[in-house]
Amino acid sequence: MNTIGVQGVPRVLCVPELLRRVFELSTDQANVSHASVCKTWNQQATRTIWRDVSTDRLFSLLAPLVAPPNGDGDEAYPRFSREIREEDWDRFDKYSHKVRSLRFSRAYDPSVFKEIALARRRLDFLPNLVTLYNAQPTLLLTYSSIKRLIFTENMFVGHEIISWLNIIESRMRHIEYLHIDPYYHEPLGDVQSAFTSALKRMKSLKELDVPTGFLNDSNFYILPSISSLQRLSSVCPFWFQPPDNFSARSLSQFPTDPFRSLQEFNVHLNFNTAMVCIPTLGGFRLLRVLKITSDTTESFESYIILLDLVSLHCPRLKVLQLAMDFRVVGSTTTPIESTTIECIKKYTRRVRHLLQSLQHLESLTLQDFGVQGSVPLRDLPHFSHSRTLRVLHLDLDSSLISDDVAPCDFPALKRLHFGPSSTPISQPTEVASFLSRILPPRCEISLDADADIDREKYEQVKLWLPILIKARMEGREAFAEMIKVEE
Repeated sequence: MNTIGVQGVPRVLCVPELLRRVFELSTDQANVSHASVCKTWNQQATRTIWRDVSTDRLFSLLAPLVAPPNGDGDEAYPRFSREIREEDWDRFDKYSHKVRSLRFSRAYDPSVFKEIALARRRLDFLPNLVTLYNAQPTLLLTYSSIKRLIFTENMFVGHEIISWLNIIESRMRHIEYLHIDPYYHEPLGDVQSAFTSALKRMKSLKELDVPTGFLNDSNFYILPSISSLQRLSSVCPFWFQPPDNFSARSLSQFPTDPFRSLQEFNVHLNFNTAMVCIPTLGGFRLLRVLKITSDTTESFESYIILLDLVSLHCPRLKVLQLAMDFRVVGSTTTPIESTTIECIKKYTRRVRHLLQSLQHLESLTLQDFGVQGSVPLRDLPHFSHSRTLRVLHLDLDSSLISDDVAPCDFPALKRLHFGPSSTPISQPTEVASFLSRILPPRCEISLDADADIDREKYEQVKLWLPILIKARMEGREAFAEMIKVEE
């Protein structure tokens, strides 16, 4: 090793915590150079390099990997090109204890796992491994130190997920985080059964992020009794018709003090079920994030009642999202329709009450809510009744603008987001002028990728908005100075 010597390195640059943070921000190539400076730097740099590695890189420490073509001319799954030797394990052991996260870069021939299992020097040959990404089902990596299992690729099909769920049930009951993206298109019956069995064993679970179809009346009641559960999320891809398999029936089996540690609740529910669910879950004192997405047509009254229930039972929320998802293939749902003056007054009162009740709210998303499913720009001042709101995500109708709106106070707002059902912008200059009268300085606007809005006109609004806001502020300051001089 090329060493400058500890004397040549300032003492402050040998503090392990500082080095670790610096090296985490560096590339692997740079950290290879850092490792040659001195012993202290070497320890921290190699720890960073090997903390999160791919299987190709890790397995190559033992022997070269080859993928010979199969009979069809395609490459077969990789395997070792030779037997693993003792000197290979000597090299492997220098780094194996540093690995905490292992990412499967591709599928491997079963012989790879068999050779490692037969030749390894200890059962947990990666003693500090905590996280697995996209791992093939294998008993080689099923020891209790693993806390996080994450599946995010389309290389997995139903039977592989079932295999992992069976492994969890029998050997890995201390899992704290389970994430499964719904990329496979196979029937859910067997997967649901395996998931329910595994869920009964995962008593240390803190975060659960699974496809919507995994949760149903036969297993949802298990979740409230997991005292450590902090985050619950269900994923629904745009091509998938969510099954109507969850209702208020399972709430009757809830314990008396459900979800004692829950901080985030993000699920696909119809609003009628949510109306029963929220009061039942009123016992969770730590809830900070509530996201409810319905895949059915909801009435205006249901939306209003849901707002009232959230105001009453979830006073500590920081993030609230109530939405209807119309991305589902074959969906025939339409936005809420409510055009009467009485309905407009009702939703205005409820919005004000909501914002006054949720005194910690920082992010609010209301999708397909208001007049014909969108909120008129002229009604934006009603959302200013919050001192903490930073992000406001609405489907906006930019054709409904008021010329006599008084400047309002959004003291903390940093971003106004045009949702996917926002109406096209026909008069960008007028929209920019209106927004400049109600938005605070340094507040940005953003646009949903699926919004049916002319990008050129949106960019015009985005260009003019900060200029007009600045002009308004300068005019206000000049007016105040003039009044001071007259006094």
